Amino acid sequence: MDAPARLRLLGPLDLTGPGGALRLSGSRQRAVLALLALRAPGVVSRSDLVDGLWGANPPRTAVKTLHSYLARVRQALAAVGLGELLVTREPGYALTLPPGCLDVTEFAEHLAAGRRAVQGGEPAAAAAELRAALALWRGDPLADCPVEDWGQAEVTRLREAAVGAEQTLAETELMLGEHGQVAGDLERLVVRHPLRERLWELLVVAHHRGGRPAEALRAYRRARAVLHDELGVDPGPGLRRLERALLAGDTELDPATAPVAVATRAPAGPPRPDPTPPPPLERHPAERTGLVGRQRELSEVLAALAVGRLVTLTGPGGCGKTRLAVAAMDRIAETREAVLVDLAPVRAPELVADAVATALHVPEQPGTDRAATLVEALADRAVLVVLDNCEHLVRAVAGLVERLLVRCSGPAFLATSREALRVGGESVLVVPPLAAPDPDVPRTLAELATYDSVRLFLDRAAEHGRPACEDDARHVAALCAALDGLPLAIELAAARTPVLTPAQIVRRLRDRFGLLDLATPAASSSGRHHALGAALAWSYELLSPEEAALFARLGVFVGGFSVDAAEAVATPGRPLDALTALVARSLVRAGRDGAATRFTMLETIAAYAADRLAADPVAEAATRRAHAQFFLTCLEEAVLDPTGLRLPGLRADYGNLRAAMAWFAGARATDGTGELRMATAFGRYCRLQGHYREGRRWLEQAIARSARAPSDLRVGALTAAASLALAACDYPGAARHATEALELATAAENTGQVGRLLVLLGAVARERAEYVRALGYYRAAATAFRAGGDRAGAAFAVQFAGATSWQAGDLDAASHALSASLAVLCEQGDRRGAASSRAYLGAVALYRGDRGRARWLLDESLDAFGELEDKEGIAWSLNLLGLVEYEEGRHDEAGRMLETSLALHRELGDRWRQASVLEALAAVATASLEVDRAARLLHQADELRAMIGTPVPLVERAALDRVRAAVGSAGGGDRRRRFTRVEGVA
Repeated sequence: MDAPARLRLLGPLDLTGPGGALRLSGSRQRAVLALLALRAPGVVSRSDLVDGLWGANPPRTAVKTLHSYLARVRQALAAVGLGELLVTREPGYALTLPPGCLDVTEFAEHLAAGRRAVQGGEPAAAAAELRAALALWRGDPLADCPVEDWGQAEVTRLREAAVGAEQTLAETELMLGEHGQVAGDLERLVVRHPLRERLWELLVVAHHRGGRPAEALRAYRRARAVLHDELGVDPGPGLRRLERALLAGDTELDPATAPVAVATRAPAGPPRPDPTPPPPLERHPAERTGLVGRQRELSEVLAALAVGRLVTLTGPGGCGKTRLAVAAMDRIAETREAVLVDLAPVRAPELVADAVATALHVPEQPGTDRAATLVEALADRAVLVVLDNCEHLVRAVAGLVERLLVRCSGPAFLATSREALRVGGESVLVVPPLAAPDPDVPRTLAELATYDSVRLFLDRAAEHGRPACEDDARHVAALCAALDGLPLAIELAAARTPVLTPAQIVRRLRDRFGLLDLATPAASSSGRHHALGAALAWSYELLSPEEAALFARLGVFVGGFSVDAAEAVATPGRPLDALTALVARSLVRAGRDGAATRFTMLETIAAYAADRLAADPVAEAATRRAHAQFFLTCLEEAVLDPTGLRLPGLRADYGNLRAAMAWFAGARATDGTGELRMATAFGRYCRLQGHYREGRRWLEQAIARSARAPSDLRVGALTAAASLALAACDYPGAARHATEALELATAAENTGQVGRLLVLLGAVARERAEYVRALGYYRAAATAFRAGGDRAGAAFAVQFAGATSWQAGDLDAASHALSASLAVLCEQGDRRGAASSRAYLGAVALYRGDRGRARWLLDESLDAFGELEDKEGIAWSLNLLGLVEYEEGRHDEAGRMLETSLALHRELGDRWRQASVLEALAAVATASLEVDRAARLLHQADELRAMIGTPVPLVERAALDRVRAAVGSAGGGDRRRRFTRVEGVA
């Protein structure tokens, strides 16, 4: 490098290289760079980067979006002469920063030097080092980098280190006699950190030593008031000692303790190496606690999968089937693809194939059932599919697996179920209880720990803050034997150790549930299940009436819930207190979902809660109604939110939304009003999330049942159905629904709906390359929106007119319309709409040859779509960015982006844009002299266009003609024709 690099994270991200200041337009792109810097020079795995960017609930497109962000970061670094900093090292990436480059490291070094000076009795030197450390701060660390999970933990740690440095600086300055300066600094600090008693202590001392005893006493009283008001506690002994000294007139007043040493661990130390590279498919979230024992069982599972293609783990709920399956999956994922399909939230047998296809990213194919699509996609694909929780769908799972085993040579299956699938070639492995000791044989705690059930109990009890002692040995042995070594029952028992000793737990188990004594290792599967049910009943009966009522009502949720959702289904009272108690008793698990808490229940516990709810039909009816109404409200608010920020938060509630939709469909009023509202909102959600087929199915059913529904509701439903049909490239269906809705909306003089429907009809015409007709629809739509005072709606109509002008090759008209729409949508706060305008403006800039402006606009749109988790927008932005790379001669990078875009469009089922991406990939292949591949890609694009009846957009035709000519001149034309004939015969 010609000039040293300088990377600053203690404030907004700032990087300067030989070529000047780094420019990264997207906040998540900056976040990627910051996360890599925090662990530099160590390798950050892809999974850790995903966690750092999105936390516990990443979007399904996370890995693909991450790759696009990394590509942008790499290019931005190269532009300032630092392209060599970012390197790929399995299982992820590393930032090779030169020494002295990172302010975070420099901060840590100054802190360490200050600490050494304090310990060496050199307060002046210590103060100088601490001031140098704090001078590096320009604001909140990573201020413009949205990070989650471990990234946010690093930010918190840096903040704490800074406060500690300020506190130690105050202590050293007091030692130097700088009382006046210190008092002013401390006044600022206690305002920012009012609950830190040590800062108040130092402030009291500073005022007193500065000759202001009255101010010192006032500072103490302020501290006492803050602590009482905020925490309900009295000042600690240090502050109380200072108060006594003040009242006694002690002239030698000192802080209660010596200066506090500052933590100096370098924030950017290398992480522990990730032992396995992340798999290409999204997998089940890592188990938060390790697998205890099970090495023999794990070896058996791996051996069975080595010689067969279907292994089923059976056993009662709570015996550890899922944990064992995940461990096997992790081991196998080291050498091939592996994915876990959780069937617990799937209620209908006909949705099993959908769940498997979704997990494997196999897109819908109109007119083809999902099982047939899976057969085609998995024909020779070497992937392990883990089917978890099959017991309620045994026949459906068995039928699908049998079909795939017969028709496909590649995939293998590992199932967990309470009963076998009974499919030919199936290997059934019973997951036994953990080994338990004979309670009648005296053993020490160390000897008992050689039994896996005891080790599990000891581990979990220690996690709850109550490690067992030697006096507990015989009671722990009795407990594990009484619970038959079932992991879930043992974990529930360990959760009681904060309030019950092992002896008390044993007495309660035996007195309360004598049936557990019958559940021996030789008992049947149903016997063990009965034992687990008794353990759950025991936990349930320990609850207060309000806690028990809430626990039962929580059984209505599918896949988790928020605190607001829990309160919505609860009985009147103090549901938050009851929920807190359920979390404390390990019946409900609390985790982070971005900035909010999300709650889940173990499957068996959730099933038990649902059983308790079903025992009271009146309560169940009220709970299911409240559940459905809550999610209807959430969904309607989210899909209408112009910022687009609410919709990603509902992704974790997909199972709940489906359950609410099913409830409305089954409990509809005679006019179908509730069902129609829910189907409309759910259809819009499915449109944005890419679940086109499911959304259409519910909407078609609701529309057919709602002949007596109010006209405005039918118009909304028909509009949503038309939008979904358009997304699936069903142009006749889209036009039919939109035309029917337009008649109703026109009769009702609903200008807003008229505008939306004209936009949809314009989109149908645009994708069919009927540009004049499309522009007519969009002009009429803008007029309708303006008549109703809807500026945002008019802006969308203008945006689509601009997109049409671009596709027709009228770049000036496109630029004018899109710029106008962008201004209004930004003013309205519509992030998704603004991102779309930027993407189209990027396309205009690209076709004008202004690649720099195109890249900037498309980077902005990609980042916005990524934050909104808009798969369609991400795919479209990557398509255009790939073309930018192609035009600049970076064919490898262009190919990577276009392949990612193609995969996303296939998952969505958007064949119109798939064709354009295939043609772009053909251009890249031609430039790379891969003529045969280019010919195949062109053939695939031609087939898609013929299938949906749409020509090549006018603006793309000249470039495509050049590609076809190049393929033909290189001999690829003949090969393409031969390929077409062979394909046609096949």
